[in-house]
Amino acid sequence: MADALAPTSLRPSFYSPIPESAREDLLQDYRRFLERRNGDMDFTRGFSLREDWLKQAASWGSEYQGRVDGEAFNRAYASFDEVKHLSLPEVALLTFVKANAGEAYGVEVVGRVRQKRQDGTKLFHQVERLLGYEETYHTRILIGATQHFGVKVEGAWKPNLQLRLLIGSLAYAPGLFFHPILLASEISGVFMFQWMLKRVGEIFREQPAVRESMEQRLIEILVDEVGHVAFNRMAVGPLGLSVARKMAAGVLRGVAGTTPEYKALGMTESEMSKLEGFDLDQLPEEVRRRSYFV
Repeated sequence: MADALAPTSLRPSFYSPIPESAREDLLQDYRRFLERRNGDMDFTRGFSLREDWLKQAASWGSEYQGRVDGEAFNRAYASFDEVKHLSLPEVALLTFVKANAGEAYGVEVVGRVRQKRQDGTKLFHQVERLLGYEETYHTRILIGATQHFGVKVEGAWKPNLQLRLLIGSLAYAPGLFFHPILLASEISGVFMFQWMLKRVGEIFREQPAVRESMEQRLIEILVDEVGHVAFNRMAVGPLGLSVARKMAAGVLRGVAGTTPEYKALGMTESEMSKLEGFDLDQLPEEVRRRSYFV
């Protein structure tokens, strides 16, 4: 795994503790990894290598071979009650867009609150801010999938009360609880994106160009999210890891409940129960090879 400093004799795990004495060195190492992955990290101009990736992805000209009703799609975007009018591939695209919308809202709220608490002179908070900005690329990566379907999303998505409460509880959580909650959220997010990766492979197996584009978008996000899990593990001790492990399933069910498109795509209780045994080694080799994890 890229840049990993963990002892090779130990099986890497989302829930393995990090020695306090190693954290500063690991933060420095992760910062160097981010520089290599993102290029010039300028908050006004964007991250140069991520901008390059988006430009390249925009040139992927494969078109979905099938009927797409743009009006029905946007009605379903505004109201889940309309999802019954969509085909399974359209539901998969809608899930991409909704995941984008929920993440964008969460990044904005949490980032605004957290920035007031951060000390810009500390390496930890510098890296934390970089990761917040990195998340904004996920919104662009996911919504970029619409280019293959000839769909243009109309209007601004409005999060429901349940999602606002879920994100608000994270944003305003005291420092002692913030990173265990965030770690649980990141782990459940990795699980969800990994599950979506498998579903995309199944749904678009007959259209390899579209499938590959959607898979590569999810892989890019998974590479980031594995690093985000590693970072948040640096912020918690053994108790925080234990709390995160217990909370991850609840966070997953909360996300599935506020974005019912996941269930329409096949995220059943049986599928969600697999989070209990989910860990780093279940991710694709490409994700593990390209990710930062210690």
